[in-house]
Amino acid sequence: MRALRNVLCIGGSDPSSGAGIQGDVRTVSSLGFHCLTAVTAVTFQNTSGYAGAEPLRPKWVRRQIESALSDFEIGAVKIGMVYSSGVISAVAKSLSGVGAPVVADPVVRSSTGGALIKKGASSKYAKKILPLARVATPNLAEAEHFGGVDSSADGVRAAATALAEMGARSVVVTGVRRGRRVTDYLLDGGRWSSFSSPALDAEAHGSGCAFSASMAAFLAGGDGLRESLLKARRHARAALAGAARVGVGMPAVSSDPLRADLAAAVGQFSSSGMGDLIPECRTNFVFAKEGARSRADVLAVDGRITQTTRGPSAGRLAYGASGHVSAALLEAARRFPQVRSAANIRFDEQVAARMEAAGLSVLSYDRSAEPEGNKKSGSSVRWGVRAALEGAPAPPDAVCHSGDFGKEPMAVVFGENPASVMAKLRRLQANPNMPVPGEAGPCSP
Repeated sequence: MRALRNVLCIGGSDPSSGAGIQGDVRTVSSLGFHCLTAVTAVTFQNTSGYAGAEPLRPKWVRRQIESALSDFEIGAVKIGMVYSSGVISAVAKSLSGVGAPVVADPVVRSSTGGALIKKGASSKYAKKILPLARVATPNLAEAEHFGGVDSSADGVRAAATALAEMGARSVVVTGVRRGRRVTDYLLDGGRWSSFSSPALDAEAHGSGCAFSASMAAFLAGGDGLRESLLKARRHARAALAGAARVGVGMPAVSSDPLRADLAAAVGQFSSSGMGDLIPECRTNFVFAKEGARSRADVLAVDGRITQTTRGPSAGRLAYGASGHVSAALLEAARRFPQVRSAANIRFDEQVAARMEAAGLSVLSYDRSAEPEGNKKSGSSVRWGVRAALEGAPAPPDAVCHSGDFGKEPMAVVFGENPASVMAKLRRLQANPNMPVPGEAGPCSP
C-alpha cells in the first residue's frame, strides 16, 4: 500500500481533549501524520463525568467531510462517535466512493459514563458504517453491544463474527482481560489471531481513541493490517502507561510526547528480561524537557523500577520523581544539550565486560576522590558526572563509578531519547553469559 500522510478522523468533540476529535488530532499528529477532522457531535464532559451531547446537523457533517475529500488525498479514515441515525447516514454517503481504508471504532459509551450513540441508531450503524470498515475496533463491551453475546471466550469470537457478518472486512476486539493479561482478538478473512501482553493496572480516558486513531495512521503509512495492529497496540499501551491526572477525575491518556516515549521505553525495559541490570537501589529511567534546568523538568519513574519475583515492576511516571539520575542527566545535558534521557544500572565486572564487548563509550569517576565538603552538600552525583566529562569531546554512552563507603557501584547510560537509551541497554543484554575478565574493564577509576 502506498504511504499517504493524511488521515481523516470523524467523531465527536471532547472538551477535556482526552478522547474524541481532540484526542485523534493529538494521536495522529504525534505519529507524524496530518489529521483532517469532521465533527459529528458536541459532547459536554470532563474527566469526572458526562453531561450530554448534541449532534450536528447531518448536512454540516457532510460538508466537513466533502471539504476534506475535495482538497486532500486521504490515506485512511477513522470513524468514532457518530451518535444519531441522521449523522450515520450522512457519514456513510460522504464516504461511499472513498478508496482509503476505514477504521470504524463503534463507540457506545464514554469512559466517563455517557452514551455516545442514540437508542435505535445501532442498527443503522451496523447497516451503513460497518460495511465501509477495513477493520472495526470494538472493545469488549462494544462487541457485546453489536454482536449481542456475552463476554465468555466463545462469546468474544461470536461477537467478532457477528460484526464481520454485518460487513466489516476484519474485526479487532480489544482489551479482553483474563487474570493478569490483556488480549486483543483479530478476525481477518476468516482467520483468528490473538495478541496478549501483561495487563496495565491503569484506566484512562481516551485509550480506545488512541488505539483506533493510531491504527488508521499506520494503515495510511502503508503498513498492513497486522503490522498496523501491533504498532497501534504498542502506541496505545504507551499512551495508557503515561496517562496523567490532568483534571480532578480519571486520568487522560498522555498528551505529553515525553510521557509516551518514556512509557514505551520503561515498558520495554520491564518486559525484556533486563532485571539483572537493576541495582539494589533500583533503576530509574528519565527523560528531560528541552532546555531542562531542574529535576522538575525531568520526567521519571515515581518509585523507580524494582525487581520482583514476577520480574521488573515500574511505578507511574511523574515530573520531579528522580533525584540522582536526574542530577546525572542535568549535568550531562549542561555539557551536551542533545543528551536528554538516562537510566541507571548496576555496575560490576560482568557489566563492564558487556560494555566493552558492545563497544560503548564509557567514562568513569572515583567517588572516593570527592571532597568531603561536596559530599555534605548533596551534590555528589553532579560532581562525579562533571569530573567524568571534563575534556570529553563528545557525550559518552555511559558514566560509571566503582562505589564508595555505603554507596554501591553504579553506571548511568545516556542517550538523546529513551529509545536510544533502550538500544544501548539491549546491547548490554545481548550476551549476558560472556566470561568475566580479571579486571573491572572500562569503568575502572
